[in-house]
Amino acid sequence: MSTEQITDLTVVAIYLLAVTLLGIWVGRKKSDSTQDYFLGGRQFNWVLIGFSLFATNINMTFFVAWTGKAARSGFAAFNPELLGGLMLTISAMVFIPLYLRSRIYTIPQFLELRFNRASKVIFGGTFVIQSVLASPIAIYTAALGVLSLFGWEVNQQNVILCGIVILSTVGLYAVFGGLTSVVITDMVQVIIMIGGGLMVAVVGLWKVGGLGVIHDALPHNFELLRPHSDKEFPWSAVLTGQLLHSAFYAFTSIQILQRVLAGKDLHNAKCGMLLGAYLKLFGVVLFLIPGLVAAVLYSDVQNTDTLYTTMVRDFLPMGLSGLVLAGMVAAMMSSQDSGINAQASVVALDLYPLVRPNAGQREAVLVGKTFAAGNLVWGVIAAPIFMNLDSALFDLAMTVAGFMVIPSGTVFLFGRFNRRLNGKGAVTTLFLGMLIGTYYVSTKNFPALNDFMIPALRGMHFYHVFPMVFLILTAILFAVSYLTEPPAPAKLDCIKPIEPQLHEGPPRPWYRTFRFWWILYLIIFAGFYIIF
Repeated sequence: MSTEQITDLTVVAIYLLAVTLLGIWVGRKKSDSTQDYFLGGRQFNWVLIGFSLFATNINMTFFVAWTGKAARSGFAAFNPELLGGLMLTISAMVFIPLYLRSRIYTIPQFLELRFNRASKVIFGGTFVIQSVLASPIAIYTAALGVLSLFGWEVNQQNVILCGIVILSTVGLYAVFGGLTSVVITDMVQVIIMIGGGLMVAVVGLWKVGGLGVIHDALPHNFELLRPHSDKEFPWSAVLTGQLLHSAFYAFTSIQILQRVLAGKDLHNAKCGMLLGAYLKLFGVVLFLIPGLVAAVLYSDVQNTDTLYTTMVRDFLPMGLSGLVLAGMVAAMMSSQDSGINAQASVVALDLYPLVRPNAGQREAVLVGKTFAAGNLVWGVIAAPIFMNLDSALFDLAMTVAGFMVIPSGTVFLFGRFNRRLNGKGAVTTLFLGMLIGTYYVSTKNFPALNDFMIPALRGMHFYHVFPMVFLILTAILFAVSYLTEPPAPAKLDCIKPIEPQLHEGPPRPWYRTFRFWWILYLIIFAGFYIIF
């Protein structure tokens, strides 16, 4: 092992230890009641919410895969961040006021208030099943990233050792400290991520000679909306399927919205989501500029997934490169810890009461902790399996979660505005949506099942299929609801209009209002599409 590797590894190890100790310390008194453990006592301000939202959205593949996509597609790779940020702000205005007024602990609970318990169980149960199936993949992906950072061999022993490190760092503070530990450590990790990303972007621009040189060399990489024939980011897919996916993720994501439910009031919750949207603009320096720089400096590299770590090694001296690598590890940790807390909350508050309706708060918290810890251990044990399995299975597991957001998003979106939709329609839509999603992703990713895919769907971009499924599920939701009895009046209380004073809060100077900063965000958002 070289001196440079030892230095970088030491920096990363110190960082891991410091973040773990911080997480345990801040969460040491937040594990007795369900409100303290799962929602941090509902005391988070907009800064903590915004930073944690952004951290949850970032993982190690953000630096690796998206830098590679930016090298190939340029500004078009920034569309998910722009549309995702916009939808966070819309969710803040349309859904968050209802969620906070309802005083729910988890997002599935809103489906029980609006429709019925069965819809909550299907939504929450599907999320937990996906979490169990995805846990080994998440551990394997994180281990793969860590091993590639330091140039170590990918074998069963090293994958398990990396898994144990994850288990004893992220798992330790996230399981024992609850959401408070997750949110506080997320804020630290975002600072490290952004700081490291800025260093790589600035040095990269200096080495290449500025954005002007890149534009002259790759003018087509400065287009946000690419032709319909583009394989990765055609405009027709971006403005349909990508837009819908971003919306449904912002409206219904259990991991993302858990910390918003913990806001001290509506103003802090909404402004936290708006801050999260602003922070997503940092994708410009985290992966977009590095990708553009790499497209010029490393145009002959075949494996674009290695570009970011190559630039870190080439651009930065010892110590600083370790700090940037720590930022990449931080991205892995922040996505892992959010998943742990979300799994624990759904199991303890949505599913366990089906078995023990009268369980106390301490018991519910213990069950949530036990499940989260057990799922992590399972993930470490099973992670090496993916070293020897067909890549189609890996692709299947990685994409199924994204496709499954369609049925829940459809039910939440129309259930929010249409008072005639009922529980039978919601349950049918969620169940059939799960089957349709499983069929599509399976036949697309398993070579042995390719012949069972509808011929018209073969070769079609994923986000072109997305709106088609959305329309089918919309028809199912409305047809079943309108052919059966209307919902009881009590099921409509959760969507009644929000009182203006609750929505706006007490009077504030114009420069401290959500409306002012939202309009500014819209100007920036529109500016990107006008300029690029």
